[in-house]
Amino acid sequence: MEVTNKIKGDAIIFYIDGDLTTSHSPEVQTEINDVLESTKCKLVVINVENVNFIASTGLRIILAVGKKLKTAGAELVVCSMNQTTKSVFKMSGFTKLFKTFDTEEEALELI
Repeated sequence: MEVTNKIKGDAIIFYIDGDLTTSHSPEVQTEINDVLESTKCKLVVINVENVNFIASTGLRIILAVGKKLKTAGAELVVCSMNQTTKSVFKMSGFTKLFKTFDTEEEALELI
């Protein structure tokens, strides 16, 4: 499991490489929160291109980060989902909570 990021204008993009399972989710949340505490942005993009599985704990992390950003006046979006992750997002109702985009470029058009 690896989480990397890059800043592009008023956006920060997080790249998650590996599955968001119960054992990896706390590590991912800590890494994202640490970066967000030291960086101000209007848009956070989570790129899940290299995620094949998202457990319920992974969804909870996305929800927690999204709520935290909303109270700070920022927005969380998710991009580059494969069919499996897209299906999990739809079944869990997360597509109603967060904007999703096919590509990172489309997501970054929000800024």
